[in-house]
Amino acid sequence: MLEADDEALAMIRVAGEFVSYVLFPGIEETPFAERIDWRSRQGGGFDAIISPWRKNRFRIAIGSGVPDTILSRLQAVDLEGEIEARAKRLGGIETAMTLAWFTGVTFFATHEACHAAAGHVAYQKANFSEAAIPGNARSAVSAQKDEDSPDILDIGMFRVLAEYEADGAAAASLLATDRELMRTIDGLSDEGDGEAESAMLFIAMGVFATLELLGSQERIADGYPTPQSRYLNVVAAVFRHTAPQLFHLKAGDYVRRPASDEEARTVADRFKTSVIPALRALKQFDETTPFGIDVAALLGGAEPKKSEAGQQLASYSRNRARFMRALSELRKTRMWDNFDD
Repeated sequence: MLEADDEALAMIRVAGEFVSYVLFPGIEETPFAERIDWRSRQGGGFDAIISPWRKNRFRIAIGSGVPDTILSRLQAVDLEGEIEARAKRLGGIETAMTLAWFTGVTFFATHEACHAAAGHVAYQKANFSEAAIPGNARSAVSAQKDEDSPDILDIGMFRVLAEYEADGAAAASLLATDRELMRTIDGLSDEGDGEAESAMLFIAMGVFATLELLGSQERIADGYPTPQSRYLNVVAAVFRHTAPQLFHLKAGDYVRRPASDEEARTVADRFKTSVIPALRALKQFDETTPFGIDVAALLGGAEPKKSEAGQQLASYSRNRARFMRALSELRKTRMWDNFDD
């Protein structure tokens, strides 16, 4: 039996290996993932530091407190009713929640890797002096260089859009590797459609639990987006992943065509068996609230505008095309050209 710290460090190591050897290669044949040097920081908290390291390489050091913090949040989930029934399909509560836990830690690692892959680290290094590298490292932000230049994003705008992009890309890529995630958990079969459907619920639960922690009050005060706006952003990313045929990129943003009744039902059914139960279990969803109405709007591909979080996401999304143009020459892979992030 591993000691608590050893177990946390082992979880971080396995999550990093999953990102490097399963997730990124599965999305795109690229050597990028091989350029990440994964580290864990003993005594670290719920944070990470991304550092350019050697030529074209990055070192990502994840705090040893990340696995335990995610586990503590998942232990507060209501596991009765539908959640318990779905867990039985996967071999029981312990197996299902281990999947949610590993997904949460892997989502955290993937989020950090996406900051590097998307060019966020390179852009920040080029345009902001002494600024905290995107991710969760805590350090002060100093003045922006050439602050009046229209080609340079305001650091606050850049930081929020970088978080949204890393969240969306990480969530969608994990959904695309659902069966590979299932294979990492001892005693969990990935052979039946019922098992895969149930697993999607616990994968979503791990993602949303980690998002909640990433959007803690401390980080909001430091300029990061709120948890609910991050939830809505990931719901939109899941929609693009679930129904990619409905979208195409135009001027750096997603343009959606109207869905047929059958397409709309397919997307709605998938959400109803994964995203919505996960948010309910985390006590983050009530369909009668403005936030719940915005989640329902995103289910249909509409713009969220009832809740404060929806309005915040919509406001920042208007700058997405400019953001993507600014980052286009700094991307480390082509996944932003052909992957629904």
